[in-house]
Amino acid sequence: MNIRFLAQSEYFNGLHLKDDIILEKEYEQGPFTNLPKVRYFLYYLEENVRKEVMPYTDKVDVFNITNCQYESDYLYFTEYTDMLDGGYTFNIIRYNITDHTHTKIISLKDNINLYPDNKQIKIFILDESNLIIQRALPKVSANGLLKEFFDFTLVLFDFVKNKQIVIEDENLKNNGIEFVLPYNETNCIMKTGYSVFENDRHLNLEKEEAAVENLIIVNIKQFISDLKLEQQNMVMNSIDQAYYDTTVINAKIIDNFLIYSKFNYEKNDEVIVFYDLTSKKEEEKIYTCINKTTTGEYLLKNATVIDNKPYMIKKNSSGTQFFNLITNDVDATYPEDLNIKFVNNNTVISTFADRTLFGKEIKLVGIHKFPSKKIILQERGEYIGSVASNNETTYIFLK
Repeated sequence: MNIRFLAQSEYFNGLHLKDDIILEKEYEQGPFTNLPKVRYFLYYLEENVRKEVMPYTDKVDVFNITNCQYESDYLYFTEYTDMLDGGYTFNIIRYNITDHTHTKIISLKDNINLYPDNKQIKIFILDESNLIIQRALPKVSANGLLKEFFDFTLVLFDFVKNKQIVIEDENLKNNGIEFVLPYNETNCIMKTGYSVFENDRHLNLEKEEAAVENLIIVNIKQFISDLKLEQQNMVMNSIDQAYYDTTVINAKIIDNFLIYSKFNYEKNDEVIVFYDLTSKKEEEKIYTCINKTTTGEYLLKNATVIDNKPYMIKKNSSGTQFFNLITNDVDATYPEDLNIKFVNNNTVISTFADRTLFGKEIKLVGIHKFPSKKIILQERGEYIGSVASNNETTYIFLK
């Protein structure tokens, strides 16, 4: 267990990229009324150094870019150039986060005024030469009350050979790709089909209008090969499916588990599913927890993995409980005065308050080794966030 405390001035809003490298973004007013400019910073935690990425170029988050490569050395973003004719050129940049070199991999000229209300583009970087461009245009529901990005066109683009192929697969064309989560060097988890949970879609869509939602294990190389064959119905390894009265809200990967949340409108409950991506035994692949709630406090954030075991974190009058979904037992209960903030494998981080000899309240951060409630390390300061670079190393940010 390796713990590092880092001082921040006001806030921490970083996204972990790999190792000890964090991406932070800062937004500012640019030439567009509909989208802000963005500046990218790489925070190297071990050195406690923050560096701006290509500070002399103009950047904007006009496209939603997902890097599907596991623990990649690259950061992808969009820079823009004013063409002085009412249009802009948008360059997708591949930036090496370790040696700070960069390459322009594709340029698109488009009308910035279409974004974000009348056009949406998602770009999925599949490997070091192929990406998917998914264009989505608004479509109005049958009752006329909902206008959403449901009209999809997808292209596979080989940016090394400068060659593109229109994707013909019926599932991808009709339902679109909602998100991709990198899992390991060869595979990722892809969700096709949009959730009806967002924006009251279930209320405003007829069943026939809704998308079939699929959670799929995708082998990247095989996926690219199949796309290049221009197949209309590719065979893909589906983990789960949802449609209309059940919908997938969100998903995340911790260690070997894909963890996702499904909401059932008929039963009015949420099911948290832990799917073991490595288990060979069907009876040991899936663990679930049902949340009977109408409060909007959806529980995916309370799902975690400790020592390769699935846990749900639950608060009640006795404190914070860690419920083991394999044994259906509570393995640990932390008292009510400890506010559990973060878990990294068997390291539990809590916050609590104490008073000095003169009665002044001070804020403290405590470190526990699960399942013990004993504080083995504490630091004075206001907790603002944590990042795990691996199962053994946790960085804690204090104000």
